[in-house]
Amino acid sequence: MNLKQKQNAGFTLIELLVVIAIIAILASMLLPALAKAKAKAQQAVCLSNSKQWGLAENMYVDDNSQVFPYPKFQKGYATSTDQDNPVWLSIGSYHQNGQGDDVWFNALPPLVANKPLYTWALDPTIFYGSKSIFTCPTAFAQGIDPVDKQAGSDQYDMIPGARPLFSYGMNSHSTAAESAIAGYTVPLKSSKIVHPSALVLFADVRNRSAETPYAGSTANQIKLATPQVYTTRFSSRHSQGGLLTFSDGHASYFKYSYVVVQSPATTAGSDPGQPDINWDCSGTQVPAASGE
Repeated sequence: MNLKQKQNAGFTLIELLVVIAIIAILASMLLPALAKAKAKAQQAVCLSNSKQWGLAENMYVDDNSQVFPYPKFQKGYATSTDQDNPVWLSIGSYHQNGQGDDVWFNALPPLVANKPLYTWALDPTIFYGSKSIFTCPTAFAQGIDPVDKQAGSDQYDMIPGARPLFSYGMNSHSTAAESAIAGYTVPLKSSKIVHPSALVLFADVRNRSAETPYAGSTANQIKLATPQVYTTRFSSRHSQGGLLTFSDGHASYFKYSYVVVQSPATTAGSDPGQPDINWDCSGTQVPAASGE
């Protein structure tokens, strides 16, 4: 090969630009598909966590005379703030006083080879984002919205070092009819459940106030990462929907619009009364007035 042939063997500037343009076009076409695949993978991990909570709940009930754990700390020893957004200091001190070990986040994890929440109180900085059944990878990947860190009240601030940020919550309305009469949370028992495959036990809970769609009130919009959940706190972070775990142990994905009443304003955010999604153990629709 002579010198002239060697010089003609390379790319011209135009050819190089064309190749770069083609690569850019292919990348732009591929990235949305990769993002969708990543979201699906994260949802699959979340579904696995949801099923683990269902399995743990079934094991707990079988070992405790068919009585379920509580969805939150009880009023007998906890403040209303610690019921809704327990801080790490309280979680640790309640356990030291022999209280709160019958709440789902302390009672269930050891049954599926995970640590109860009170043990994380010793080093809370590693709880957020931990690869445990407490953490939804999608919620962690989305991160904490700076607006929610400064919500104006300690009980709502999304600060991992101050309190655990829950990806999942336990249904606080499972005994809604009885609680409305008794004035406190009563323990759920298997004998009270009319439709085990339809009663919600756990659900994805909102972690961002700006998350859409959202149909609840402005007051409920900033109640984030709480240990208890209802339609007003159900998250739509998985492709405009979320995961529900039922009292028979199975977990499924549902669109937000199916789980939550969208309008009018007087009932938006409440229970639509779907036959396959019961929030009350009686199988009846939770009244819109129950709100919270």
